[in-house]
Amino acid sequence: MIIGVVSKEDNPEALDLSASVVEWMGERGFPCLMEDHIAGHVGRDRTPDVWSKSDVLVVIGGDGTILRAVRMSQPREVPILGVHMGYLGFLTEVTGEEIGDALARLVSGNYVLERRTMLQVRLVREGEEIASHCVINDVVIAKGALARIIHMEVWTDDVFITSYWGDGLIVCTPTGSTAYNLASGGPIVHPSVSAVVLNPICPHVLSNRAIVLPDNGDITVVVRSGKEADSIYLSLDGQRGHTLLAGDMIRVGRADVGAVMVRLATRNYFEVLRNKLKWQER
Repeated sequence: MIIGVVSKEDNPEALDLSASVVEWMGERGFPCLMEDHIAGHVGRDRTPDVWSKSDVLVVIGGDGTILRAVRMSQPREVPILGVHMGYLGFLTEVTGEEIGDALARLVSGNYVLERRTMLQVRLVREGEEIASHCVINDVVIAKGALARIIHMEVWTDDVFITSYWGDGLIVCTPTGSTAYNLASGGPIVHPSVSAVVLNPICPHVLSNRAIVLPDNGDITVVVRSGKEADSIYLSLDGQRGHTLLAGDMIRVGRADVGAVMVRLATRNYFEVLRNKLKWQER
């Protein structure tokens, strides 16, 4: 097993913990690859590409670091063990204090793999596909600071759903339901559910509410706003984006690839929710 170590670059604690992981693996004879900034931190030469050569990635940081790891390792579905060094950390599996036990479980095969659905997003302009990306969390169409209300039409397959007027629209996976969707009043969806959530952001029509759809269909969002459309943005997992124009179409469907998470069975999904959201214990 070749372990890859990934961390947030500007977090000293994450870098120090990365060094501890590299040392732990080295003492037990396991090959270890790492990002360049980690190699520099531990005083080693650059290793082969961590994204294409690793069998498992130990990702140290917050959810943003895991999102980057998922994106960089595609289309390989490399299993990811997330180590929490951020704020909420819904995607992370263990804390820094638990890393020793987690690594022991990892190298002994005492874990399970959980596959998370991803979405394929295609941006079509004047009949031509100009961008294509995969996301694990969400697709967000939102207005800039000076933009007026956005007008969008939304379809599922060939069936018209509705027109939205508002600040934007979130299309998210179950994994992403605890991200921007949750902050915008949308539902929490268990990761095992095959669903996609449509959640309007500050809709002008108060009866517009989040909708949960099956993920085996395609969703099309058509931007209908006029001259202000150059202040509308398409955000992909909060890490990549495109400026949208009036008439642009965003097509969203279930991706052929997924994200694979290492689970150690030390806690269940609802325990994570109770902890992160400060829900009441028994």
